[in-house]
Amino acid sequence: MTRAAPDVEEVLSERALSQWAQAISHVAGHYRVACSPGSIQANAPWFRGKSRTTALTQLARQAGLSFHAPDIDKTAFSQWRLPLVVELRDGQLLVIEHVNDEDAVDVFVIEEESQRNRLTLSELLPEILYVAALRPLSALKDSRVDRYISRFKPDWMRELVLQDIRPYLPVMVATFLINVLSLAGIVFSMQVYDRVIPAQSYPTLYVLSFGVLVAVLFGFLLREARTHIMDVLGKRADMRISDRVFGHALRLRNSAIPRSTGSFISQLRELEQIREMITSSTLATIVDLPFFFLFMVVLAIIAPPLAWIAPVAALLMILPGVALQKKLAVLANQAAHEATLRNAVLVESVQGLEDIKLMQAENRFLQQWNSYIRITGESGLRTRKLTQGLISWGMSVQSLVYAAVIMFGAPMVIEGSITTGAVVAASMLGSRMIAPMANLCGVLARWQQVKAAKMGLDNIMQLPTETQHDDSLIHRDILHGHYLFENAQFRYHNDDQRIPLRLVRLEIMPGERIAILGRNGAGKSTLLQAMAGGLEMIQGDARLDNLSLSHIDMADLRRNIGFLSQNARLFFGTLRENLTLGAPHANDEQIFDALEVSGGAVFVRRLAKGLDHPIMEGGNGLSGGQRQSLLLARMLLRSPNIVLLDEPSASLDEHTEREFIQRLHQWLGNRTLVVATHRVPILELVERVVVLKEGQLVMDAPKAQALNADRMQSHRREWKNENQSA
Repeated sequence: MTRAAPDVEEVLSERALSQWAQAISHVAGHYRVACSPGSIQANAPWFRGKSRTTALTQLARQAGLSFHAPDIDKTAFSQWRLPLVVELRDGQLLVIEHVNDEDAVDVFVIEEESQRNRLTLSELLPEILYVAALRPLSALKDSRVDRYISRFKPDWMRELVLQDIRPYLPVMVATFLINVLSLAGIVFSMQVYDRVIPAQSYPTLYVLSFGVLVAVLFGFLLREARTHIMDVLGKRADMRISDRVFGHALRLRNSAIPRSTGSFISQLRELEQIREMITSSTLATIVDLPFFFLFMVVLAIIAPPLAWIAPVAALLMILPGVALQKKLAVLANQAAHEATLRNAVLVESVQGLEDIKLMQAENRFLQQWNSYIRITGESGLRTRKLTQGLISWGMSVQSLVYAAVIMFGAPMVIEGSITTGAVVAASMLGSRMIAPMANLCGVLARWQQVKAAKMGLDNIMQLPTETQHDDSLIHRDILHGHYLFENAQFRYHNDDQRIPLRLVRLEIMPGERIAILGRNGAGKSTLLQAMAGGLEMIQGDARLDNLSLSHIDMADLRRNIGFLSQNARLFFGTLRENLTLGAPHANDEQIFDALEVSGGAVFVRRLAKGLDHPIMEGGNGLSGGQRQSLLLARMLLRSPNIVLLDEPSASLDEHTEREFIQRLHQWLGNRTLVVATHRVPILELVERVVVLKEGQLVMDAPKAQALNADRMQSHRREWKNENQSA
């Protein structure tokens, strides 16, 4: 007996999502697909509230697997289709790994990793609620051929647009019927002029008129259906492209992120050009083009002496657009460049609006903005002049086709070589068949703009990401914090010439608490970023728990390392949404426990809406100390094993700082702590001091010994002065 899969709109609970994440990781391991179990588990809570199919499809895709829910049938459990994940009626998940000839099945029980059971298929089938087939999205890697294959696919967008290729078949059928039905009016005109009027046959006229009305009605319905299908297909393609591009941008390696935020945003906004190109009007133009040749044949049958007019008109319409492509390409690239500069000024001005006002620099930025607007406007004016000229030319040629058919056909009617009805039908057909060519002129006019937009998106898609599936990555659920740097050199960006950090040797043991000291620009923040795996190592060796830092899966690093940088920010949303950004499963009790440690619980309790208090972009409206308390709580809520703090109390008052130090000391337990600071009270947390100067290690000693050393005296005087001024 075959049973269908349950309702796809069923929403999975958090426990079920966690179980499915384990099952997906297990199946990925079976196929030797490189994935991070920790990353899949971390992402699972974000799919709460989504349908079963949507959640499992996206979870499986993150593991490099495809998802399919076959019907529940004994034939589905063929040995060739294993492994399969099944959900029982009590909610338990099993992975069926083997079925023998005696109907016995070997299963792996999720959440009981050490347990494998053997059951009979006849016993198991009635208890099965759901079946999932997971398969690798791509073939397994082979070092013999992979080095010849680029990760970036130039046709990545075409694959996404044509992913729904099957629904285009009804579109083509509908287009064929629409174009065939459009011939009804042409045949009607020909018959009326050649037969009905000379014969004065009213019944024939009524019958033909009724047939035309039916054809027009069906043509209208087919056009509406085709437009709806193409709108849906265009929307799906747009969503797939947007998801792929933005998802790729979010996962870029730090060293590959474009330095200008404005230019980066401008490149992402090129999606708008792509969106306009894949609208239903463009798709309709493409699918209508082949029927030009069908109408050519019909025109040659109706009025052979006039069949040459439409092809000549089509050439006259297309040739200018083709000839101007080179000039349009120059203008499109120039416009894209100028739009990037304009967007960079806009983003920088908005982000620094308060400083611009305080420095009375409004006129400087206004002049920059007006300059870029003027240049962009001039470039756009030249582009619009050419594109509008092409569109107007196409419309003019389309109008001339009708006149040309009448002009050349009238003498033939007078001579008696063709009939009046043939000339009328040929004029109507000529205008109809040339319409897709007129639309093609519009596509040619915009093509270079779309091409420039595609080039901008290609530049983003070629940048390396942190989450590329790579079999060389090592997955560790737990990292303890044993760091070892030997002759290691780090840099921020790929094209940096300066090396901001050089470490001859630095070792940090698990559970140690270390302070990094040094003047501004000494390399303290750089060292913390390197320890968090955020910098590119260009030379030497950097290890964490005896593993090369670059070989550990980034998801495992992020899960085990809590890094609070000076550039950390809050996002638009509620206070709860900000605090649970990295721990979506956290409850209110856990949130307030983290706030107690960071010192933010007091002011949160005073808020009228509490955890539902709205937070503006960047935390605007909050004091510096309040923002820092929330950022600390957000990091602590993830409960990392390794804690990296960059000036954690710089914005806290003395009382809050003192309480924060006491509570953090208790919270740390056996965790590894590395803190960069200029504040003397923070040193109460540490037992060892590392001093950096110009990116190099100049001292590494126990705290008492380091603070008593002669070369630390100047630092201590600076700290006292800073504390007094604070």
